[in-house]
Amino acid sequence: MRALCVLIIGVPLIAAAQKKDDASYFKVGDIRYSQKSKNPNQTALDVYMPRKGSNSPVVVWIHGGLWTFGDKSDVEDKPTFFTSNGYLFVSVNHRLSPEARFPDHARDIADALAWVAGNIKHYSGDPTKIFIVGYASGAHLASFVTINSNMLKEAGFSPDAIRGVVLIDGTGLDIPAIITDATHKVRDWCISTFGNTEAHWIDASPVSYIQPGVSLPPFLIMYSGTKNPLEKEALSLSSKLAAAGVKYKTINYSKKNSLSLNKDLGREGDVTGQDMLTFFYECLKGK
Repeated sequence: MRALCVLIIGVPLIAAAQKKDDASYFKVGDIRYSQKSKNPNQTALDVYMPRKGSNSPVVVWIHGGLWTFGDKSDVEDKPTFFTSNGYLFVSVNHRLSPEARFPDHARDIADALAWVAGNIKHYSGDPTKIFIVGYASGAHLASFVTINSNMLKEAGFSPDAIRGVVLIDGTGLDIPAIITDATHKVRDWCISTFGNTEAHWIDASPVSYIQPGVSLPPFLIMYSGTKNPLEKEALSLSSKLAAAGVKYKTINYSKKNSLSLNKDLGREGDVTGQDMLTFFYECLKGK
C-alpha cells in the first residue's frame, strides 16, 4: 500500500492534460552549460519556460541510466506537467561512463546548476527557488552534489538556492550496499563508473557525507516496490537524514516499478506528480 501523504489546502492541483499542439511551454534546447566534454550534447541542457507567468520556481531534472546512458530528451509528460503548474523545467545532460569516471558526472551537474543560477532569470525563472529532481542514477547525482556541496561551491553555485531535492528510485545512494546486491551487469556498470575498491564506493556514496548538524534542504524520497535494493537504499538515506536532523519525507509506491514510477510522472491522474507538487509547496512556504 502506498504511504499516506497529507495534501495541504491551496496546493495547486494537477493541470488538465493538454493537446500536443497546445503546449504549456516555450522550449529552448541544446544550451551548452560547460565546455568540459568534446561531445556538446553531453554538457547541454533544455529549458522549458511556462507560457504564462514569470519569475517561476525552477525544476532541474537529472535523467537516469546507470551513469552510462540516458538523455535529457527522455522527459515524457514532465515538461507539460510542471510548466502548466507554474514551474520552469530544465532537463540536464552529463558526461557518461565508461568514457567519464566519477566524479565527472557530478561536476557536470554542479556546472549545470551554476549555469541555471546565473542565467535562468533571462528565461523567466527565479534563481533563488531551485528544486533538483533526479531519477535512478540521476537521484544519486542530485543527492551527491547537494549533500557534499563542495562541488557546487567550486562551480560558483550557492547551495542556499536549493529549496528541495526529490529522489525517484535512487540508485547509488549507498554504493557498497548496491554492489553487494547488484546483478553482475549492474555491478560492472558501477565499477566502470566508480572504480573497483570499497574506498572509491564510499567516497562516491551520498550517505557517507551526512553528519549531525549538516545544513541541507528538505528531501522527498520516492521509491517503488518493496523488499528490493531500491527500498534498502531509500531507507538507508532516510535514516541518515533523520539522524542528522534534516527534513525529509519518504513515500513508497508499492504497486509501481521503477519504469512506471518515472514514465507516469506528470500523466493525468498519476498521484506521484501531486505528491511532488505538495512537497514543492511546503518547501516554498517553509513548512
